[in-house]
Amino acid sequence: MQALVDLDLVCFRSAASAENDDIGIAIYRANELLDGILTKVKADSYRAFLTGDTNFRKEILPSYKANRTAPRPSHLKGVREYALDKMNAELAPDGLEADDSLAIHQTDDTIICTLDKDLLQVPGRHFSWAISGKNWKRPDTFLVQDELGGARLFFEQCLKGDVSDNVKGIKGIGEKKAKLMLANLETEQDMFELVQDMYSDDDRFIRNASCLWIRRTEDDIWKDRFNAYVQK
Repeated sequence: MQALVDLDLVCFRSAASAENDDIGIAIYRANELLDGILTKVKADSYRAFLTGDTNFRKEILPSYKANRTAPRPSHLKGVREYALDKMNAELAPDGLEADDSLAIHQTDDTIICTLDKDLLQVPGRHFSWAISGKNWKRPDTFLVQDELGGARLFFEQCLKGDVSDNVKGIKGIGEKKAKLMLANLETEQDMFELVQDMYSDDDRFIRNASCLWIRRTEDDIWKDRFNAYVQK
């Protein structure tokens, strides 16, 4: 099985953990984390992706991720350069994020490896490695997502928005309410129609959904999907 690794997160977490150390420590931890992921998923090969300098989502919604104002780890640039040179990292196609590359390359013979729950939109195998903080720990998690489950997660995000990416959903709808609203709907079309009705503003719905949707091909424009739903 081939592992598809979110190297944005591997590099960021490794650099952040070594903020008060030499860059060699950050690089060592990045290698150690990647090796651990590949061992846990029993990968016989891997592809690892980094986000480049451009992002089409910021063109659609200028406020996208504008809330991320904290300084980046001082070793992040160096770890990313090392990843491209020594860890077989690949830059996502121009304008796309590493998340999109993971989704584009997901098949029946791959497993997406990331901490980002947004990737659970994508059908197939998923692995989230263990992380911990003060008085809490999240274990390694394996999951297989199906098409309807992935669509349900996406439309939940459209309703509640995404605080971490600065995408604002429908006022008054949080995660619990979004789940309840969609829980009994059995088709993507039904979910779409409910969310469209809640927005009552197709332009805003399209902007948000275009930012929240993780592309399955390089030219997978969510507005085209919107039009297809409307025509059914």
